[in-house]
Amino acid sequence: MKLLVTGIALIVLAGCSRAPEGSAGEPDVAGNAIAGVAFDYSYSLVLPSTRIGDLQEDHARACESLGTARCRITGLRYSVDRQGDVNASLAVKVAASIARTFGRDGVKRAESMGATLTGVDISGTDVASEAAVTTLQQADLDSDRARITRELARVDLSPRERTELLRQQAALAEPVRAAAAQAATQRESLANTPMTFAYRTGRGTGLVDRFRDAGDTALGSIGLTLAALLWVVAGLGPPFLVLALVLLFWRRWGRRRWGALVERPDPS
Repeated sequence: MKLLVTGIALIVLAGCSRAPEGSAGEPDVAGNAIAGVAFDYSYSLVLPSTRIGDLQEDHARACESLGTARCRITGLRYSVDRQGDVNASLAVKVAASIARTFGRDGVKRAESMGATLTGVDISGTDVASEAAVTTLQQADLDSDRARITRELARVDLSPRERTELLRQQAALAEPVRAAAAQAATQRESLANTPMTFAYRTGRGTGLVDRFRDAGDTALGSIGLTLAALLWVVAGLGPPFLVLALVLLFWRRWGRRRWGALVERPDPS
């Protein structure tokens, strides 16, 4: 009996000490695994400017390879500032059942290309509560429409009553369409998960990487300063050159001729 109790205790302890599965770098949320909750994923990545375009294209190809039924690209942005720093983003809609896997695979591909994950934002919206309200609204509208249809089928309706019922029936058309559109939007938000990858120039979050970023910023600042000086020279150089030529002409020939004219005696 003691051996049996000891064995059961060991099994229980082993089960309690087992670590939960899943990655430590991200909340354990799988698409719409939580019934009635619509999620929105956002990943922030930093990497050298020269690799951002390739990574963005790699993520876009990964989405396209799933087919439009499971992944659609909804937005793409790529911009370079005057210092050469790149800011880019890719927005997609992924089937909720594979959203978490797609996001993790995207981060792994980014890290394999030298990117650093600097932020993850996973927000959820309780669509179930909103859907319940919408369902009640649709039920009330259907009930009103059925009542009006029954009333209109009566043969003893007066023209005034029929006119009023037809007015009520027409007034219900817009709320019915709005409720149907809202229900469709709620189904879409549960079926597909918005996901955004944001890319910006950088080397990482460590101390060494920060020093490197500071060096890159200093070089960029020097480049901007030299460019500004060149713009000043290009803008003011020609007028100053003309002025210098005029002064040179005056000093070498103009002043002498002017002096000769001034000193010439009056013939009268």
